[in-house]
Amino acid sequence: MRLLKLLQIYEVDGITPKHRSDRFDFDEIQGQTFREVNPTEVGCPMTLSGVRQHTPFKTTRVQAIDQDGSDFRVLTRNTIYHFEVSTERNVH
Repeated sequence: MRLLKLLQIYEVDGITPKHRSDRFDFDEIQGQTFREVNPTEVGCPMTLSGVRQHTPFKTTRVQAIDQDGSDFRVLTRNTIYHFEVSTERNVH
């Protein structure tokens, strides 16, 4: 499975950074590297596990995926997740 470094989390407008919701503090996970538990696919939730903290992180159903080189973006119902696809060598 891929390693994904979380660069930024946006509201669905793609402009406004998302910081926290009623149930979750997004600032806590920004900058961390995650490993996909299952391949990220449209129609299924995205499930990630932290490389350092193995706490699972599951999103709502993925609506769209965009990948351009090492940039990887995932759109869910309420959020856009922007990742950098990492290699084992550059995990921090």
